[in-house]
Amino acid sequence: MEILIRKRTDFPSATVLKQFLNPLLEPFQLSNPEIRILHKSRNHALLTTHKHRKASEFLQQWRRLKLWCLPKWHLEGEPLTIKLSYEKPNEFLIRVLQREEKLRLLQNYEKALPPSTLASPAPPSPREFAISSLSYGNWEYIDAEPHYHPYFEVYVDATVTFGDRFFVLVYNVEATENDKLGAKPIHHRSNTDGDSDDDGRPMGTVRLVHDHPDGDRGTRHHDIHKLINDRPSADGDVADGDVDGEKSPSGMVKLTHEYPNSDSGYHHNDIVKLVDHSPGDEGENEGYRHKLLFPYSAVASIALDPEEDQAVICTMTEAPKMWINDLRGVGLRGLPLQIATSCQVYRLRLSDPSDVRHLLRLEREGVFPQCSVGPVSAVEPSQSFVDQVAQLKAALNDPVQDLGFSVRFQAQKLAQNGYLPPRVVIGLIHFISHLQRRSGPTSTVAALRRLFQQLPYAGPTTKANELDQKAVVDLLNQNIEALAEESPYPFLGQTSDLLTIHRAEITPTAVYLAGPDVEAGNRVLRKYARFSEYFLRVTFMDENGDTFYFDKNDSNRAIFHWRFKDILNEGVEVAGRLFKFLGFSHSSLRAQTCWFLAPFTHDSKPIDADMIISGLGDFSHIRSPAKCAARIGQAFTETSSSTPIEPACVYEVEDVERNGRCFSDGVGTCSLSVLEELQAVQKSSQLPATVFQVRIAGAKGVISLDNRLEGDVLRLRPSMIKYRGSEESRIEICGVASRMLPLVLNRQLIKILEDLGIPDKAFQDLQEQAIDELRGSVSSVTNAAALLERHDVGLSTQTTWLLRKMYSLGLTLSEDTFFRDLLDAMVLIQLQELKYRTRIPVTEGATLYGIMDETGTLAEGEVFCSWIDREGRPNQASGVLVVTRSPALHPGDIQTAEAITVPAESPLSALHNCIVFSSKGARDLPSQLSGGDLDGDLYHVIWDEKLIPRSFARQDMSEFFVQFMEQDQLGRVATQHMVLADQHEPGTLHEDCIKLAELHSTAVDFSKTGRAVYESQLPNACRNNHYRPDFMAPGRKVKVEEHGIVFEPEEVDFLEDGDPRRAGEPKRKRYYESNKVLGILYRSIDERSFFKDLHERSAVLKDDDTPSRGVLFDLWDYVKAEVAGLEWEEYIDEAVRMRETYEAMVYDIILEYSTHPTEHLEEIEVFIGNIICRTGYRSKRQKEYMTGMKEKYDRQVLSLMTAMRADDVTGEGFEALRRSLACLWMGI
Repeated sequence: MEILIRKRTDFPSATVLKQFLNPLLEPFQLSNPEIRILHKSRNHALLTTHKHRKASEFLQQWRRLKLWCLPKWHLEGEPLTIKLSYEKPNEFLIRVLQREEKLRLLQNYEKALPPSTLASPAPPSPREFAISSLSYGNWEYIDAEPHYHPYFEVYVDATVTFGDRFFVLVYNVEATENDKLGAKPIHHRSNTDGDSDDDGRPMGTVRLVHDHPDGDRGTRHHDIHKLINDRPSADGDVADGDVDGEKSPSGMVKLTHEYPNSDSGYHHNDIVKLVDHSPGDEGENEGYRHKLLFPYSAVASIALDPEEDQAVICTMTEAPKMWINDLRGVGLRGLPLQIATSCQVYRLRLSDPSDVRHLLRLEREGVFPQCSVGPVSAVEPSQSFVDQVAQLKAALNDPVQDLGFSVRFQAQKLAQNGYLPPRVVIGLIHFISHLQRRSGPTSTVAALRRLFQQLPYAGPTTKANELDQKAVVDLLNQNIEALAEESPYPFLGQTSDLLTIHRAEITPTAVYLAGPDVEAGNRVLRKYARFSEYFLRVTFMDENGDTFYFDKNDSNRAIFHWRFKDILNEGVEVAGRLFKFLGFSHSSLRAQTCWFLAPFTHDSKPIDADMIISGLGDFSHIRSPAKCAARIGQAFTETSSSTPIEPACVYEVEDVERNGRCFSDGVGTCSLSVLEELQAVQKSSQLPATVFQVRIAGAKGVISLDNRLEGDVLRLRPSMIKYRGSEESRIEICGVASRMLPLVLNRQLIKILEDLGIPDKAFQDLQEQAIDELRGSVSSVTNAAALLERHDVGLSTQTTWLLRKMYSLGLTLSEDTFFRDLLDAMVLIQLQELKYRTRIPVTEGATLYGIMDETGTLAEGEVFCSWIDREGRPNQASGVLVVTRSPALHPGDIQTAEAITVPAESPLSALHNCIVFSSKGARDLPSQLSGGDLDGDLYHVIWDEKLIPRSFARQDMSEFFVQFMEQDQLGRVATQHMVLADQHEPGTLHEDCIKLAELHSTAVDFSKTGRAVYESQLPNACRNNHYRPDFMAPGRKVKVEEHGIVFEPEEVDFLEDGDPRRAGEPKRKRYYESNKVLGILYRSIDERSFFKDLHERSAVLKDDDTPSRGVLFDLWDYVKAEVAGLEWEEYIDEAVRMRETYEAMVYDIILEYSTHPTEHLEEIEVFIGNIICRTGYRSKRQKEYMTGMKEKYDRQVLSLMTAMRADDVTGEGFEALRRSLACLWMGI
């Protein structure tokens, strides 16, 4: 029900009105209604409640008792008018309120609270405090005591609000009569002598001068926007010249940069970024509102000084996000980039000293992390931070020290990433140079990399002797000694196809250094493998490491067009080399990552970006920047391996085309001998593949075996050849159909299948089957091993073989901690996949590469589908099956086809792990499936009858890189499609969903075509749609503790937008119970109940109650008896080194792939190659980390196992056996 509320004057706010009404409505049992003020009539408000009967009773009482006459019903001295609204309430808001009421009751029950506490309590203590200044600085130790060194300070009247997850600093810089656009001078310390210029401003002031001819109006935003095309004049001022060949508009902003050292502060572009604001439609610009967002998750330590400065000093692990007039900014005015990057200790001086006791109370209440309390001296540094950075740069590049690039990179990283102040690193340069000469650059780099994880954060809780120069030198010496012990196994897993690459991470306010890491090569890197240190992998990200997404409520224009574009156009200087933009692949574009290059000399020829690009091929005929970038990107695609081929063996054959359709789009063939060459370099333990995704010269696509071809033959088609002129003569392998990939239903597929008539029970049965398999994993070792195999866990360590072998020997596994934790982690991850992503495995289905029938055997509408199962048995599908691909949003993206079998003599019978489409008919089937083709697309094939519907109804390139980051709306379109498909009764068949499916197809191809999807193209139903189905809600928080997995009580955000406890939070998302199949599947899983039941069942694994020393000791007893008399003790020292190597490897991976510097991964997560979702939401960054983590662990374990089995000079295997025995003993 919806109730209209009015008064004579405007309501102050919805929050005030709700706080006023809540106690009055409590007797009517109408607590926690939804209240919103109408935009057009601010004296009108709507109260929405799902309690229809209670609301009706209230209205009757209101009229009968004339409640409006009572003073307690008067707001601001005015009586309220309350009556039934004629508008129908939003159906989904009603369902949101119903769900929130249930969750309140459940939450209060779990906390054992009485019903009277249903309403959210008021904040127990003040959370907003006045601040007189904000400074950036570092901790320095003087006479063994920590002192705060401020390098940049802003003096303003500000407020800081401590919310539940963030604290937010806000201050305004008002425009003056003489400076309508600009701000009061903001002073910052860059020198300690306090020198001033002639008019009294401290050195380093940035001043904005507004030169409007009329003098009575503020500069409009569009005028400022045009300013970005101006370039600075020689003196640093913005010239009043042309903008793109046109005269600057009247009222153009004129900026004067008064920084004493032009290399220390922001240059022209940096200053322009600071005026990125939207004055609004009122005409007068009243100044700038700055907001800085500090997440508690990034707090390393907090110090509270109650005596000297009455200040809060926060040491952060990441820079705060910044806004200027509600638009994302890239830095404070006059803040040098070096300070923004490296000085991440922030001091907030309290205006009122008595606020200290309130902050201490907030700390006791657990609002923010525990802090140290005591006086903290703030000492003016003897040298500016910018000057320190300049001196460090000179020291690193000093020819006397002769430091290699990789060593310089690590030393610069020490200071630039904020591990140590530049002054301390300068003092270490001589020792690092000595270390390089003594131990070599490789060991020196490794020792420095370990140092990053050993250094504690500076501050009052860290002793001076933990961070002084002697302590750092001692740590480096210890690291060198440890590395010497591991020396037999350096660079585990590195091959000719894997290269060591340095990385840089660009955020809106900072540049961080990372790596080097071993990565798969590409065509360019292989060609210049000896010069890999001249290549830099650059990733653009937000301050917290997340990818930038389109957000209609948050403009990132300044970040994209000025900050990131400046980096792309001007380059980034690292360790004495200037790296400039080179290119990117299609996948790296979506990851907002690209390659930069520093010039070098190869074969007496200078090599730069232009030289490399021109050597790739002829792109002169391509006019679209997006298409040109995509073609060049082929050379930057990561490829696992490559093999040479003679150009004479490569033939070009015609495409199969009909009715304007290309049936052979992206697919070619090869002879058996060429296929065997590819199989040889792949070195896969799987059955030799017959389908490969490849790159060769300017061609890309899939090649499959055609056993009718004789000799060395590779046949390409024009649809595969994207550009010509390349001299490359190697086949590079991108993907291999070495096995059948499992089929997992996702939300999009389930929703379409539901709308096409598949009953809910079909999906519920599949989900229950998956849950039963998870339950069964604890009932026997066989089931546990099968679970690990299905998800490719422990392949490199042969864990499943070991489990089965130990079980066959009668060894008890139930009491082994590692085995129990391994199962718990695997089950939790798969349960989260089922509940929060609705990823349901389908046993009667597969995911396969698609190719075309080269033989003409298949008729229109027919397919040939062949695969090899895990037991190595060949299979062929027959009968009607479903064919689709991801992403699927349109109902037509799911089609049926008739699968046929072929005789053994058919060339098709030699193919496996693929689906073969017909080359006949009016239109090819792949193009009907989300616009698919055959250049490497994977197709989902389902033969489960319950799921088969019965009927269907360069400069330009770098600018495109920025445009893609800014305008990529793929995720938003997919999300809106999911929401509307749930809210509209026809689901995906509704016209809004059809429209979104079309836009999604455009967004998918944006990276290739340059055609973006814009806000205005979205259906009207996407606008102001604030409610989502419950299956899209975040999951429970999970803790991984020593005794197992712990689920925290489900928390729901009941706080209103604007509540101080929500400081820094985005607008809250609200969820209703979906009555469609995705909601039913979501609510049918309860993780806590499942795990309670699982652990009760796990007792089945225990054979008896006989105490055991542990399964490894039982295993050792068996092995020792089997090899009695074999001498192995002489290998103990080597086994010790191998164990230390393994532990160091795991520790390095834990530190490298932990997404938070103070919350590290567990070893079990490294082993299974999956990061447990602790917060109910797995970020894109975590997903990317999982892939790299698993690959690195498997690669290095395989190398270590190879070393364990090596050097068997007798040829009888005894040396490898002795070494393995020693390793087993050390493992125990």
